[in-house]
Amino acid sequence: MPDERYLIMKKQIIKEYLKIIIIAVTASIVISGILCFVLFFLGRSADTDMPQYLVRNIKPHLAVSQSEVTLNEEGRERLKHHDVWLQVINGSGEVVFEENTKGDLPSKYSLIEITNAVLNSNRLGNYTVYMSDIPEADGYAVLLGCDSRLVTKYTYNATGEIALIIIGCFFVISVVSGLAVLFSAIVFSKKITNPVGDIIEDIDKIRKGEKITRRSSANNKLFENVFDSVENLEAILKQNDALRAEWIVNISHDIKTPLSAIKGYSELLYDQDYEYSSEEIRTYAGQMLKSEERIKELVDDLKTSNSLIEGKVTPVLESVDIVDFIEKCISNASTYYVHDKQIQLDKYCKARCGIDVKLMERCITNIICNAFVHNDKDVEVKISVAEEDGNIIIRISDNGKGMPAKDMQHIFDRYYRGTGSGKTEGTGLGLAIAKEIVLLHGGRIDVKSVSGKGTEFTISLKKQTI
Repeated sequence: MPDERYLIMKKQIIKEYLKIIIIAVTASIVISGILCFVLFFLGRSADTDMPQYLVRNIKPHLAVSQSEVTLNEEGRERLKHHDVWLQVINGSGEVVFEENTKGDLPSKYSLIEITNAVLNSNRLGNYTVYMSDIPEADGYAVLLGCDSRLVTKYTYNATGEIALIIIGCFFVISVVSGLAVLFSAIVFSKKITNPVGDIIEDIDKIRKGEKITRRSSANNKLFENVFDSVENLEAILKQNDALRAEWIVNISHDIKTPLSAIKGYSELLYDQDYEYSSEEIRTYAGQMLKSEERIKELVDDLKTSNSLIEGKVTPVLESVDIVDFIEKCISNASTYYVHDKQIQLDKYCKARCGIDVKLMERCITNIICNAFVHNDKDVEVKISVAEEDGNIIIRISDNGKGMPAKDMQHIFDRYYRGTGSGKTEGTGLGLAIAKEIVLLHGGRIDVKSVSGKGTEFTISLKKQTI
């Protein structure tokens, strides 16, 4: 399941991307609209005071009957205000009414004259003429004219002009949209690539052992969790380096001790000035073998730990009675502690479980021995086995010294030795190996400890059947 911080970062990136897209689209629409208006419509917009609109607005002020035509006062004022003349003609082209004319207009029009005057400016003196019918008066029409120097009429192929405008607008929108997408891509890529570059730089510094610097959260808000993780990684690596250095010192001491014993007994046996008895030779040889076994255990721990961490171990599962298995572990662990130390086993279930016997025996033995090695001689260990919710639960507890909180945080870390370990021999890998073995079986291991009262390990294994 993805880490919650990863999901938060993913949502932030998507949110930032959508924000940039919305800004780009909005800017594209606004800029395209402004450019289209300036390039194709500026100066083409119709003014409602122009004659082509006035001719429609003046008709409500006209009253036409068979005998006369009248124009009310408001209509006259509108004509004078805009310096526009008006004529009303009948079906024969005769002027039956006029207003605001200067006497230079015909009193009768032919069809050709009206057509030419309406289609082109300056075809009727120096006037631009507009014409409209009067629906209320069949056969009558209104002519409106104004100085051609103020209003000029041009004749266009309307379909062609509209097509050109549409093509032009499409071109402008395409260019602006393309530029907006390019700009948003550049902005978004900078928001992504700059922090990623910083992350790569920090990782490279960690690789070289250099100290990384805290990045400004204002510039790296999208990847704040990643930068926090990189900083945590740096701290963990430094801590691991310190633990590893301490571990190397300890393991070197642990190896030197049995080597020194082997060397010492070898030098004694090599001494030709003294004749050793068979009993002495067996004693010295036994000590040398014990020291060799200790070195072998140390090397085996290292090999096992690395194999488990690297995923090179494949468990060979066997179906075993879990209680019988724990009893065998207790018996095997007796070689590592004094026999008068007590282990109490509570048998609460008869379940069978599929486990790798060799690996799980090492896990349980490590935990049992850990209890005796790091506590006083009178420590008591209790082991219980139970079945809960289809899982096998193994609890190993002691009434020893317990562990402080700072040790609890690292109890399963490789190379770590608790503050109460003193000069106790060991690789610091026992519990780390135990945890990896449990995880290899798809289980879980937890620990609870109270300083001065003892420690309890809980192992939960799936009830597997073979």
